[in-house]
Amino acid sequence: MALSLHEKVEIGRQVRLENSTTKELAICERYGLEQVGGSQTKVDGWCGDRNWSIKNATSSSTQVHLTTSRKFIEDFSLTDGKSDNFVRKFFGHIDFNHKDRNRYKVSEIDEECVKSFREFLNENKKRLVEYVISGLDGKFEITDVLYNYKGEHLHATVDEIYNIVDDCEWLLNDTTFHLKRKSDNKTMFHFQMKGSGNKAKMGYHAVLCHIHKNLFIKPE
Repeated sequence: MALSLHEKVEIGRQVRLENSTTKELAICERYGLEQVGGSQTKVDGWCGDRNWSIKNATSSSTQVHLTTSRKFIEDFSLTDGKSDNFVRKFFGHIDFNHKDRNRYKVSEIDEECVKSFREFLNENKKRLVEYVISGLDGKFEITDVLYNYKGEHLHATVDEIYNIVDDCEWLLNDTTFHLKRKSDNKTMFHFQMKGSGNKAKMGYHAVLCHIHKNLFIKPE
């Protein structure tokens, strides 16, 4: 029997709770970190001058950042009338009730707006990655990221991540945009509309970013 929306939300809440408490604590203890965590910081564990972000994943990617379209536009000062237009339409709004899922696909957005936003992405690769990992302009000073994939611990420093980003480019399809490594075309990060929960609430149209396991694996 299919789960109800309420049941799905509750399962998700329990998983997030476990990931942010017992699983993170075990990892912190293993690496000699003091657990931090909480909804107001991106730091999950710290030791000395090292601030760790711990991502617990059950698949090849997991959430690393979630914000509203309005906040994303404000944070990056997207006020040219093109890039901001793209963000509003791509991530959707409850008022776009004439569109499927209350959002526009890339192919339905003015070409000049798409071009402007693509240029913004590729001109701000490092800043965008810093934003999703460590907050706006590195607010939380994350130094290390650990990707816990079903007990397999994959680690990279942020400097190593930024070096990888230098060999990447943002590519857009109709419903997502991916930061892909040029050498093997594998995705390091991707953005999408959150698209889950209650469509009548603004959270459904949030700006959601995932970090990928590929980021921690050296290309062959």
